[in-house]
Amino acid sequence: MSSYHFEARKLTIDDLELAPAVFQNEQDGFATMGKAAHYAQFWADGVDTPVYFFRNINPDGQRWCGISQFGRGPLDPQIGLHGEDLAQGDTPSTRYRKVCDSLKTFEIETTEPYSLIRFTDDGHGGVVAEFKEGKDGAILDIRAIPLPYAMFSHSNPAQPAPYFQVNTVVTGTYMGKPIHGMGGFDRTYVVTRSVPNDEQTEADYVATYRCCCALYSGIREDGRKECTNENGRGVGMYYIDGEEPIVTDKVHLDAKFHRLPYVDDDTVVFTKATWQIGSKTIHFDGKWGTKGFTAYPKIEKHGQSQCFGTWYEGDKPYDHVDSHTFNENSGDAYADRIRSIGFEIVD
Repeated sequence: MSSYHFEARKLTIDDLELAPAVFQNEQDGFATMGKAAHYAQFWADGVDTPVYFFRNINPDGQRWCGISQFGRGPLDPQIGLHGEDLAQGDTPSTRYRKVCDSLKTFEIETTEPYSLIRFTDDGHGGVVAEFKEGKDGAILDIRAIPLPYAMFSHSNPAQPAPYFQVNTVVTGTYMGKPIHGMGGFDRTYVVTRSVPNDEQTEADYVATYRCCCALYSGIREDGRKECTNENGRGVGMYYIDGEEPIVTDKVHLDAKFHRLPYVDDDTVVFTKATWQIGSKTIHFDGKWGTKGFTAYPKIEKHGQSQCFGTWYEGDKPYDHVDSHTFNENSGDAYADRIRSIGFEIVD
Protein backbone atom coordinates (compact mmCIF):
# COMPACT_ATOMS: atom_id res chain seq x y z
CA MET A 1 0.00 0.00 0.00
CA SER A 2 1.40 3.41 -0.90
CA SER A 3 1.54 6.40 1.45
CA TYR A 4 -1.36 7.84 -0.55
CA HIS A 5 -3.73 5.01 0.51
CA PHE A 6 -3.50 3.98 -3.14
CA GLU A 7 -1.89 1.04 -4.91
CA ALA A 8 -1.42 -0.14 -8.49
CA ARG A 9 -1.30 -3.89 -9.20
CA LYS A 10 -2.85 -6.64 -11.29
CA LEU A 11 -6.57 -7.23 -10.86
CA THR A 12 -7.26 -10.83 -9.84
CA ILE A 13 -10.45 -12.86 -9.94
CA ASP A 14 -10.37 -12.95 -6.11
CA ASP A 15 -10.71 -9.16 -6.10
CA LEU A 16 -14.21 -9.62 -7.53
CA GLU A 17 -15.58 -11.44 -4.48
CA LEU A 18 -18.39 -9.70 -2.60
CA ALA A 19 -15.96 -9.12 0.27
CA PRO A 20 -12.49 -9.18 -1.34
CA ALA A 21 -9.44 -9.80 0.85
CA VAL A 22 -7.85 -6.52 -0.28
CA PHE A 23 -10.43 -4.59 1.76
CA GLN A 24 -10.77 -6.98 4.72
CA ASN A 25 -8.82 -4.87 7.21
CA GLU A 26 -9.51 -2.23 9.84
CA GLN A 27 -8.60 0.72 7.60
CA ASP A 28 -11.16 -0.37 5.00
CA GLY A 29 -13.77 -1.38 7.55
CA PHE A 30 -13.96 -4.99 6.29
CA ALA A 31 -15.85 -3.57 3.32
CA THR A 32 -18.30 -5.36 1.05
CA MET A 33 -19.34 -4.64 -2.53
CA GLY A 34 -21.44 -1.52 -3.06
CA LYS A 35 -22.06 0.01 -6.50
CA ALA A 36 -20.34 -1.31 -9.63
CA ALA A 37 -19.95 0.37 -13.03
CA HIS A 38 -19.06 -1.25 -16.38
CA TYR A 39 -18.35 0.86 -19.46
CA ALA A 40 -16.88 0.81 -22.96
CA GLN A 41 -16.17 3.30 -25.74
CA PHE A 42 -16.11 1.72 -29.17
CA TRP A 43 -16.32 2.37 -32.88
CA ALA A 44 -19.00 0.64 -34.92
CA ASP A 45 -19.95 0.55 -38.61
CA GLY A 46 -22.31 3.31 -39.71
CA VAL A 47 -21.61 5.86 -36.95
CA ASP A 48 -19.32 8.88 -37.14
CA THR A 49 -18.78 9.33 -33.40
CA PRO A 50 -18.03 6.61 -30.84
CA VAL A 51 -20.76 4.57 -29.17
CA TYR A 52 -20.71 4.33 -25.37
CA PHE A 53 -22.03 1.54 -23.16
CA PHE A 54 -22.56 1.89 -19.42
CA ARG A 55 -24.25 -0.53 -17.00
CA ASN A 56 -24.42 0.21 -13.29
CA ILE A 57 -25.41 -2.42 -10.70
CA ASN A 58 -25.76 -3.14 -6.99
CA PRO A 59 -24.97 -6.57 -5.51
CA ASP A 60 -28.69 -7.33 -5.38
CA GLY A 61 -29.73 -6.10 -8.83
CA GLN A 62 -29.60 -3.50 -11.57
CA ARG A 63 -29.35 0.28 -11.19
CA TRP A 64 -29.46 1.57 -14.77
CA CYS A 65 -28.01 1.09 -18.25
CA GLY A 66 -27.48 3.18 -21.36
CA ILE A 67 -26.06 2.87 -24.86
CA SER A 68 -25.60 6.16 -26.65
CA GLN A 69 -23.71 7.86 -29.45
CA PHE A 70 -21.54 10.76 -28.32
CA GLY A 71 -22.51 14.32 -29.21
CA ARG A 72 -20.86 15.72 -32.32
CA GLY A 73 -18.87 18.31 -30.39
CA PRO A 74 -17.33 18.51 -26.88
CA LEU A 75 -20.22 20.67 -25.60
CA ASP A 76 -23.00 18.62 -27.21
CA PRO A 77 -25.12 15.97 -25.45
CA GLN A 78 -25.40 12.34 -26.48
CA ILE A 79 -27.82 10.71 -28.89
CA GLY A 80 -29.66 7.90 -27.09
CA LEU A 81 -29.89 4.38 -28.50
CA HIS A 82 -31.95 1.32 -27.48
CA GLY A 83 -33.77 3.11 -24.65
CA GLU A 84 -36.48 0.56 -23.88
CA ASP A 85 -34.46 -2.43 -25.08
CA LEU A 86 -32.14 -2.44 -22.04
CA ALA A 87 -32.71 -3.79 -18.54
CA GLN A 88 -33.06 -1.00 -15.97
CA GLY A 89 -33.41 -0.66 -12.21
CA ASP A 90 -36.97 -2.01 -12.19
CA THR A 91 -36.08 -5.11 -14.26
CA PRO A 92 -36.14 -8.39 -12.28
CA SER A 93 -32.55 -9.52 -11.83
CA THR A 94 -30.45 -12.17 -10.19
CA ARG A 95 -28.05 -11.08 -7.48
CA TYR A 96 -24.35 -10.72 -8.20
CA ARG A 97 -23.08 -14.16 -7.26
CA LYS A 98 -20.43 -16.81 -7.75
CA VAL A 99 -21.66 -19.42 -10.24
CA CYS A 100 -18.56 -21.63 -10.61
CA ASP A 101 -15.69 -22.59 -8.30
CA SER A 102 -13.50 -24.75 -10.57
CA LEU A 103 -12.83 -21.80 -12.89
CA LYS A 104 -14.02 -19.06 -10.58
CA THR A 105 -16.85 -17.13 -12.22
CA PHE A 106 -19.13 -14.33 -11.00
CA GLU A 107 -22.18 -12.98 -12.79
CA ILE A 108 -25.43 -11.05 -12.61
CA GLU A 109 -28.12 -11.28 -15.28
CA THR A 110 -31.65 -10.36 -16.30
CA THR A 111 -34.01 -12.31 -18.53
CA GLU A 112 -36.36 -9.76 -20.10
CA PRO A 113 -34.78 -7.60 -21.43
CA TYR A 114 -31.71 -9.82 -21.36
CA SER A 115 -28.43 -8.59 -19.91
CA LEU A 116 -25.33 -10.27 -18.51
CA ILE A 117 -22.29 -9.11 -16.60
CA ARG A 118 -19.81 -12.00 -16.12
CA PHE A 119 -16.25 -12.25 -14.78
CA THR A 120 -14.22 -15.44 -15.26
CA ASP A 121 -10.77 -16.56 -14.15
CA ASP A 122 -8.49 -16.34 -17.20
CA GLY A 123 -6.71 -19.51 -16.09
CA HIS A 124 -3.88 -17.61 -14.42
CA GLY A 125 -5.78 -15.87 -11.63
CA GLY A 126 -6.57 -12.87 -13.81
CA VAL A 127 -9.93 -11.77 -15.20
CA VAL A 128 -11.89 -11.96 -18.45
CA ALA A 129 -15.11 -9.91 -18.49
CA GLU A 130 -18.20 -10.37 -20.67
CA PHE A 131 -20.99 -7.82 -21.10
CA LYS A 132 -24.09 -8.75 -23.09
CA GLU A 133 -27.23 -6.77 -23.96
CA GLY A 134 -30.17 -8.35 -25.79
CA LYS A 135 -30.87 -12.05 -26.24
CA ASP A 136 -27.64 -13.88 -27.09
CA GLY A 137 -25.90 -10.49 -27.16
CA ALA A 138 -27.93 -9.38 -30.19
CA ILE A 139 -27.53 -5.71 -29.27
CA LEU A 140 -24.09 -5.79 -27.67
CA ASP A 141 -21.65 -8.62 -26.98
CA ILE A 142 -18.38 -7.44 -25.44
CA ARG A 143 -15.26 -9.24 -24.24
CA ALA A 144 -13.16 -6.99 -21.99
CA ILE A 145 -9.54 -7.76 -21.03
CA PRO A 146 -8.04 -5.71 -18.18
CA LEU A 147 -4.78 -3.85 -18.58
CA PRO A 148 -1.89 -5.17 -16.44
CA TYR A 149 -2.47 -2.69 -13.60
CA ALA A 150 -5.62 -1.71 -11.73
CA MET A 151 -5.80 1.05 -9.13
CA PHE A 152 -7.03 0.36 -5.60
CA SER A 153 -7.96 3.20 -3.26
CA HIS A 154 -8.07 2.36 0.44
CA SER A 155 -10.38 4.21 2.82
CA ASN A 156 -9.05 7.66 3.75
CA PRO A 157 -10.54 11.01 4.82
CA ALA A 158 -10.79 12.34 1.26
CA GLN A 159 -12.24 9.13 -0.21
CA PRO A 160 -13.87 7.16 2.62
CA ALA A 161 -15.32 4.35 0.49
CA PRO A 162 -12.77 1.73 -0.65
CA TYR A 163 -12.64 1.64 -4.43
CA PHE A 164 -10.96 0.01 -7.42
CA GLN A 165 -10.86 0.80 -11.13
CA VAL A 166 -9.30 -1.04 -14.07
CA ASN A 167 -9.04 -0.10 -17.75
CA THR A 168 -9.84 -2.67 -20.43
CA VAL A 169 -9.42 -3.50 -24.10
CA VAL A 170 -12.77 -4.44 -25.64
CA THR A 171 -13.73 -6.49 -28.69
CA GLY A 172 -16.99 -8.08 -29.79
CA THR A 173 -20.06 -7.08 -31.76
CA TYR A 174 -22.64 -4.29 -31.77
CA MET A 175 -25.84 -5.13 -33.64
CA GLY A 176 -23.99 -8.12 -35.06
CA LYS A 177 -21.09 -6.10 -36.49
CA PRO A 178 -17.50 -6.19 -35.18
CA ILE A 179 -16.34 -3.47 -32.80
CA HIS A 180 -13.07 -2.39 -31.24
CA GLY A 181 -12.38 0.02 -28.41
CA MET A 182 -11.47 0.41 -24.76
CA GLY A 183 -13.29 0.90 -21.48
CA GLY A 184 -13.16 -0.26 -17.90
CA PHE A 185 -15.04 -1.22 -14.76
CA ASP A 186 -14.92 -0.08 -11.17
CA ARG A 187 -16.49 -0.65 -7.77
CA THR A 188 -17.06 1.26 -4.58
CA TYR A 189 -17.37 -0.67 -1.31
CA VAL A 190 -19.46 -0.31 1.83
CA VAL A 191 -17.65 -0.04 5.15
CA THR A 192 -19.06 -2.50 7.69
CA ARG A 193 -20.60 -0.73 10.70
CA SER A 194 -21.88 -2.19 13.94
CA VAL A 195 -25.13 -0.34 13.27
CA PRO A 196 -25.94 -0.06 9.53
CA ASN A 197 -26.25 3.55 8.40
CA ASP A 198 -27.54 3.95 4.83
CA GLU A 199 -27.23 7.74 5.00
CA GLN A 200 -23.54 7.58 5.92
CA THR A 201 -22.91 4.88 3.31
CA GLU A 202 -24.35 7.14 0.59
CA ALA A 203 -22.31 10.08 1.94
CA ASP A 204 -19.14 7.94 1.71
CA TYR A 205 -20.02 6.99 -1.88
CA VAL A 206 -20.66 10.61 -2.89
CA ALA A 207 -17.42 11.80 -1.27
CA THR A 208 -15.48 9.08 -3.11
CA TYR A 209 -17.16 9.13 -6.51
CA ARG A 210 -18.26 12.75 -7.01
CA CYS A 211 -15.22 14.65 -8.18
CA CYS A 212 -13.40 15.95 -11.24
CA CYS A 213 -11.60 12.81 -12.38
CA ALA A 214 -9.85 11.51 -15.48
CA LEU A 215 -9.45 7.92 -16.68
CA TYR A 216 -7.47 7.65 -19.92
CA SER A 217 -6.23 4.52 -21.68
CA GLY A 218 -4.85 3.79 -25.11
CA ILE A 219 -2.98 1.40 -27.39
CA ARG A 220 -0.07 3.00 -29.21
CA GLU A 221 0.71 2.15 -32.83
CA ASP A 222 3.64 -0.02 -31.64
CA GLY A 223 1.17 -2.10 -29.59
CA ARG A 224 2.10 -0.79 -26.14
CA LYS A 225 -0.84 -0.22 -23.83
CA GLU A 226 -0.82 2.78 -21.53
CA CYS A 227 -3.17 4.40 -19.05
CA THR A 228 -3.32 7.30 -16.65
CA ASN A 229 -5.82 7.81 -13.85
CA GLU A 230 -6.42 10.87 -11.70
CA ASN A 231 -8.76 10.14 -8.83
CA GLY A 232 -10.20 13.60 -8.28
CA ARG A 233 -8.47 13.92 -4.92
CA GLY A 234 -4.93 14.72 -6.01
CA VAL A 235 -3.49 11.22 -6.52
CA GLY A 236 -2.52 10.03 -9.98
CA MET A 237 -1.10 6.97 -11.73
CA TYR A 238 0.56 6.46 -15.11
CA TYR A 239 1.51 3.12 -16.68
CA ILE A 240 2.91 1.99 -20.04
CA ASP A 241 3.88 -1.55 -21.03
CA GLY A 242 7.51 -2.24 -20.20
CA GLU A 243 7.76 0.21 -17.31
CA GLU A 244 6.74 0.21 -13.66
CA PRO A 245 3.67 2.34 -12.90
CA ILE A 246 4.08 5.78 -11.35
CA VAL A 247 1.86 6.55 -8.36
CA THR A 248 2.13 10.11 -7.06
CA ASP A 249 0.39 12.93 -5.21
CA LYS A 250 2.16 15.48 -7.42
CA VAL A 251 -0.84 16.15 -9.65
CA HIS A 252 -1.78 19.40 -11.38
CA LEU A 253 -4.58 20.26 -13.84
CA ASP A 254 -4.31 23.16 -16.29
CA ALA A 255 -7.66 23.72 -18.03
CA LYS A 256 -10.27 26.31 -18.94
CA PHE A 257 -13.93 25.50 -18.35
CA HIS A 258 -16.88 26.21 -20.64
CA ARG A 259 -20.59 26.48 -19.81
CA LEU A 260 -22.81 23.80 -21.31
CA PRO A 261 -24.93 25.66 -23.90
CA TYR A 262 -28.03 23.47 -23.56
CA VAL A 263 -28.66 23.90 -19.80
CA ASP A 264 -29.32 27.00 -17.71
CA ASP A 265 -27.85 25.87 -14.37
CA ASP A 266 -24.27 27.15 -14.90
CA THR A 267 -22.78 23.65 -15.31
CA VAL A 268 -19.27 23.85 -16.80
CA VAL A 269 -16.82 21.37 -18.33
CA PHE A 270 -13.27 21.49 -19.66
CA THR A 271 -12.76 20.54 -23.32
CA LYS A 272 -8.95 20.70 -23.36
CA ALA A 273 -6.59 19.95 -20.49
CA THR A 274 -3.00 19.35 -19.53
CA TRP A 275 -2.39 17.09 -16.54
CA GLN A 276 0.90 16.84 -14.73
CA ILE A 277 1.16 13.40 -13.11
CA GLY A 278 4.55 13.37 -11.40
CA SER A 279 7.11 13.54 -14.22
CA LYS A 280 4.50 12.78 -16.90
CA THR A 281 2.66 15.46 -18.89
CA ILE A 282 -0.72 14.30 -20.22
CA HIS A 283 -2.54 16.24 -22.93
CA PHE A 284 -6.29 15.87 -23.55
CA ASP A 285 -8.24 17.25 -26.52
CA GLY A 286 -12.02 17.03 -26.22
CA LYS A 287 -13.99 15.91 -29.28
CA TRP A 288 -17.37 14.65 -28.05
CA GLY A 289 -19.70 15.43 -25.18
CA THR A 290 -22.33 13.60 -23.14
CA LYS A 291 -24.49 14.37 -20.13
CA GLY A 292 -24.76 11.12 -18.28
CA PHE A 293 -24.82 7.78 -20.06
CA THR A 294 -28.54 7.09 -20.38
CA ALA A 295 -30.62 7.16 -23.56
CA TYR A 296 -31.38 10.84 -22.90
CA PRO A 297 -29.23 13.73 -21.64
CA LYS A 298 -29.55 13.81 -17.84
CA ILE A 299 -30.48 17.48 -17.61
CA GLU A 300 -31.71 16.87 -14.06
CA LYS A 301 -28.14 15.97 -12.99
CA HIS A 302 -27.06 19.53 -12.25
CA GLY A 303 -23.36 20.33 -12.11
CA GLN A 304 -22.41 17.11 -13.90
CA SER A 305 -21.23 16.30 -17.42
CA GLN A 306 -18.56 14.35 -19.31
CA CYS A 307 -16.20 15.02 -22.20
CA PHE A 308 -14.31 12.50 -24.33
CA GLY A 309 -11.66 12.83 -27.02
CA THR A 310 -8.00 12.01 -27.66
CA TRP A 311 -4.89 12.10 -25.48
CA TYR A 312 -1.14 11.62 -25.49
CA GLU A 313 1.77 11.69 -23.05
CA GLY A 314 4.83 13.92 -23.44
CA ASP A 315 5.75 16.75 -25.80
CA LYS A 316 5.20 15.06 -29.17
CA PRO A 317 1.61 14.26 -30.21
CA TYR A 318 0.83 10.74 -31.42
CA ASP A 319 -2.25 8.69 -32.25
CA HIS A 320 -3.68 5.69 -30.44
CA VAL A 321 -5.04 2.68 -32.34
CA ASP A 322 -7.82 2.60 -29.72
CA SER A 323 -8.40 4.78 -26.70
CA HIS A 324 -10.79 5.76 -23.93
CA THR A 325 -10.84 9.21 -22.32
CA PHE A 326 -13.30 9.47 -19.45
CA ASN A 327 -13.43 12.99 -17.98
CA GLU A 328 -16.18 13.58 -15.47
CA ASN A 329 -17.17 16.67 -13.57
CA SER A 330 -19.46 14.96 -11.12
CA GLY A 331 -22.04 16.86 -9.14
CA ASP A 332 -20.36 20.16 -8.24
CA ALA A 333 -19.05 21.62 -11.51
CA TYR A 334 -20.77 25.00 -11.36
CA ALA A 335 -19.10 28.11 -12.77
CA ASP A 336 -18.85 29.95 -9.42
CA ARG A 337 -17.36 26.96 -7.60
CA ILE A 338 -14.87 26.12 -10.35
CA ARG A 339 -13.81 29.78 -10.55
CA SER A 340 -13.38 29.90 -6.76
CA ILE A 341 -10.75 27.13 -6.84
CA GLY A 342 -8.67 28.94 -9.44
CA PHE A 343 -9.89 27.96 -12.90
CA GLU A 344 -10.90 30.31 -15.69
CA ILE A 345 -14.44 30.20 -17.04
CA VAL A 346 -14.66 30.98 -20.75
CA ASP A 347 -17.88 32.88 -21.52
